[in-house]
Amino acid sequence: MNLKKNISILKLPHLKKTAGMNSVRISPPKEVLLPMNMHSGQAAVPIVAEGEHVRVGQLIAREEGRNSSPVHATVSGVVKAIEPFGPTVAIRIESDGKMEKDPGVVPPEVHDLDEFLQAVRDSGIVGLGGAAFPLWAKLDAVRRSPIKTVLINGAECEPFITSDNRTMIEHSDLIVKGVALLKKYLLSEEFIIGIERNKPDAIAEMNRVFADDPSVTVKPLKSVYPQGAKQVLLYNATGKVVGPGQRLASLGVIIINVTSLAKMAEFMETGMPLVDKCLTLEGSAVKEPKNLVVPIGTPVSHIVEQAGGLCCEPGKLIFGGPMMGHTRESMDSPIIKATNAVIIFSEKDSRPVKSTACIHCGRCVANCPLGLNPTAFARAMEIDDQEERYAVLDKENVMLCMECGCCSYVCPARRPLVDTNKDAKRFVKKTKAAKDAMEKKEGGN
Repeated sequence: MNLKKNISILKLPHLKKTAGMNSVRISPPKEVLLPMNMHSGQAAVPIVAEGEHVRVGQLIAREEGRNSSPVHATVSGVVKAIEPFGPTVAIRIESDGKMEKDPGVVPPEVHDLDEFLQAVRDSGIVGLGGAAFPLWAKLDAVRRSPIKTVLINGAECEPFITSDNRTMIEHSDLIVKGVALLKKYLLSEEFIIGIERNKPDAIAEMNRVFADDPSVTVKPLKSVYPQGAKQVLLYNATGKVVGPGQRLASLGVIIINVTSLAKMAEFMETGMPLVDKCLTLEGSAVKEPKNLVVPIGTPVSHIVEQAGGLCCEPGKLIFGGPMMGHTRESMDSPIIKATNAVIIFSEKDSRPVKSTACIHCGRCVANCPLGLNPTAFARAMEIDDQEERYAVLDKENVMLCMECGCCSYVCPARRPLVDTNKDAKRFVKKTKAAKDAMEKKEGGN
């Protein structure tokens, strides 16, 4: 890993015209669709039946297996279907428009670390910056080693997105309560809130609410991409480096998205699990960009309707930012737990670009936050011998790639380098799993 004074030098247009817009709660949709894999672990398992009436906050799917997370009803109404959804299933709820709260939604009783971690587990909260790793699993690292430093991620480095910014401005009280909870139960001593300098209002508000707390440092960071990525934020905010295969907790550090922290505090105070999200609706096809609070599972079409509709024919729909977000094919796609933005581009702004041959300019390497070589990954993927391909990719540390898209963004030949990196990582994971299974099988004979 090639370290600089500040990892990452890529400056993107901010395009954050919704930064000063208060978040607005939309009216409930006619129905929601809740996938069972809205987190990075194993899918949750439905515990309700078709035809059953549910209320907001009611548990409708239990966590199952390693690093799973429960799912709760986000509207009151009737379970219309439990249907296939990609590699898993989803629960479709027809809303009755009443948004009745489940009577079982009460603040959890917490007296010690075990009860605290169980409460966070029951909340269904995941990493809301995009990773969707269950929050309880991240905090559980304290059982293995002390967590001295909590790095709170308020960087929000992608263009367009301002939902975390609004959390820091509108819900600073919850962030204060979240810090107090981690002090009490994780016994953490140091809190660093990393915020890019293009969010002066959020920086000012965080400085105001933590003015009398010496354990909290508000750290203004350069507005460079990908400032919010784990390795980048860690180094630029603390000077520490996490090595290949090394867990942050081994350094006595964990990183928590600022909205995840606020939602955790809200759950401890009210008992309401993760049922809604603040997200930014933006893009050249959107008539009235806004920050909106929406029930999880809401179809994009309803959100757009609530925000004044589209100004032109849409060409591309993205969940998340334009650099690391994921495209969706339908306006009926449901909002999931980690959706922090819905970006809809016009047809004109969505036209595919034609890639040409690599000119060996080295910009992809120079702009990779970790100094990786995407062109080496691309060459390796052309090797027919799979053993040799695996060896080259492993030697080039392809698994360190954070899929930030810097390489594709700066490539003058418009090569889809980040897509190739993703394919290479999938190949390495699959090959390694096969090797491990073979070794285990041979070891058992």
